[in-house]
Amino acid sequence: MEAINIENINKIIVNLVNTSSDKQLYAQIVENAVEIIHASYGKLFLYKKGRLRKMYYSDIKVKRNTLILDKTIRKLFSSDTILTLTKSELENRKITHFPNDITFVIIVPLSYAKETLGFLFLYFTQHKETLTQVENELLTLYRHYSVLALTKATLKEESQNALEIRDRFIAIASHELRTPLTSIHGYIQLLHARLKNQDSIEARWIQELYIESFRMTQLVKELLDVNRIKQGQFAFVFSEVPMLEIVTRALDRYRLAHAAHPFLFKSNLIKQQTMVVGDFDKLAEMVSGLLGNAVKFSKPGEKITVKLSATTSLISLEVKNTGNGIAKKDLTAILNGFYKPDYTSHLEGMGIGLLLAQHIIKNHRGKLKIISKKHEGTTVTVSLPLIKTN
Repeated sequence: MEAINIENINKIIVNLVNTSSDKQLYAQIVENAVEIIHASYGKLFLYKKGRLRKMYYSDIKVKRNTLILDKTIRKLFSSDTILTLTKSELENRKITHFPNDITFVIIVPLSYAKETLGFLFLYFTQHKETLTQVENELLTLYRHYSVLALTKATLKEESQNALEIRDRFIAIASHELRTPLTSIHGYIQLLHARLKNQDSIEARWIQELYIESFRMTQLVKELLDVNRIKQGQFAFVFSEVPMLEIVTRALDRYRLAHAAHPFLFKSNLIKQQTMVVGDFDKLAEMVSGLLGNAVKFSKPGEKITVKLSATTSLISLEVKNTGNGIAKKDLTAILNGFYKPDYTSHLEGMGIGLLLAQHIIKNHRGKLKIISKKHEGTTVTVSLPLIKTN
């Protein structure tokens, strides 16, 4: 038999490990092994929910009339070594259910950390009685990478399942929290309006309650919005809206809730110069999210600069802080949501502000740009198309 060369085996292994779908992976495991060892057919069994199931067969001849994993065969699997059985050995062990033309079988256990994931069967119709040393080494090498690919696929599936469970929990929890939080925040607003001009300990307590209830209400709203985005139900109601008003309103709220942070607003634009086609509430949520991130990544007393500027076709909102900044390697992950770098794990929030902002900006035909460096602060710039005026 002509052995497959090392260049081909490397290509096979790379393709195997990088296969994306489970079906393709199962097919490649079998077909590659058949090619490597010059077998006639191949078949893959894997344990799924405690049962050994057929996942792929390379030829219609082995669809049914192939080795059935009865108790006699299972005893052979106590060892993690590659097993070979000639036709006479199969007959002596009274193992049947083979096509008549099968003369030799190789059984390759696929195991990881003392756990058997499944078995790869390779069948020969040509005369063969043993594995050569080269064939055994090739199969041993290939087996390790097959197990690696299967383990990777399993971990990916478990990760996806965990994310689905997380998303379901967030959706349910957010809906359940929304109604009582709305009532609590409403009553706190009434108390705050009545006591805000008083210099008393009760007034200070209400001020703190107002800030925290507002923060909790915003968090639940963000979680609900993320769930709507995932379900394709994050609807927009477009009209002509002034960005100047949206930004100044958001700034007023944040100046009240975060008095320790000096906000510097720069703009020489008037309302008519900042008109965009957009959803007022969604754009307000986007601006609030950017201001919230600037506060989160800054220490009390550090200046946060907010700037509005415009060209003939675009309006730009720039939010700049001088806080800790974000490492370049973390920027992409942060935009994907539910991600917090180790150096921000102590900060409040769930890491979804920029995910929401990015989605809102995209649906307004705008662009989001982030320039950040560790220990030097972050500048976030949003550009949106202006309504053209004569």
